[in-house]
Amino acid sequence: MFVVQGPGVTFKPGHRKAIVSVVIGDEYQAIWQTMSLPNWQAYCDRHGFDLVVITGALDTSERGQARSPAWQKLLILDQPWSSLYDRIVWVDADIVISPTAPDITLSCPDPGLVGVCVSGDQMSEADKHIYFERLYGMAVDPQAAGRAWQIHEANRLAEDGITGEGVPMLNTGVMVLTPRLHNQVFLDTYAMEGKSRLYEQPHLSHELWRRGLIHRLSARFNWIVQEILTLHFPHTTTAAGPQELADIVGHMRKELGKCYFLHFAGSMNLLRYMAGLTAQSGQAFTPAAAA
Repeated sequence: MFVVQGPGVTFKPGHRKAIVSVVIGDEYQAIWQTMSLPNWQAYCDRHGFDLVVITGALDTSERGQARSPAWQKLLILDQPWSSLYDRIVWVDADIVISPTAPDITLSCPDPGLVGVCVSGDQMSEADKHIYFERLYGMAVDPQAAGRAWQIHEANRLAEDGITGEGVPMLNTGVMVLTPRLHNQVFLDTYAMEGKSRLYEQPHLSHELWRRGLIHRLSARFNWIVQEILTLHFPHTTTAAGPQELADIVGHMRKELGKCYFLHFAGSMNLLRYMAGLTAQSGQAFTPAAAA
């Protein structure tokens, strides 16, 4: 594992491809080391990746420090070490990788495109209908469900001033990248200003779509916990009792058995709780056995 503490670091790669993430702050590093490091390292060993973990800001300017660390991912392809790799796979730090996950780069064979998942792809049309109703606390006629989802996604983009038909909201928590080809679109997006709590995601979604760079990955590579909770545990709060929390953890083990990368986006409280359980028990979070 290569630990990068800031900009300007150099090292000699051991492989031609790498898993890269930003893990900044003592608490987040402790959670990542407990929940993710073992399964990430196993994945890298299995498929021939280096593991590169960035523990300090790549942009140390006042502007860089004022932004969410989520923006730092747009600078990874501009680092001196990144050009030494043929492919880089960006993975958000709040992700657990299944022991059965295949090499993601094989699912994006064209190096000119960015492999990325589209928001909502893990849900069926019926799931999206239910998700929308629970998210907004309103009933939607089944005939209008598809349009309601389109409005939901368009409104999230519009918060950052992005309008127009056909722009997909991508989930940028997992991306397959080619450093020499995709650095500029990342730098161009970093120069923009975000207005919403989705940080870089709306602008990067628009830029990748506008430039025709999207290769749609299977949602199994970016399986979102927040959507699972809304569908299966809609009334759960951070004050949930021990039995409900146990049920949720058990359900997440089943979800990890279905997907490749389980992403705790928007569910840090749950990830923190699970990290505590894992640390106490000394047993890794693993998929539930198939029935």
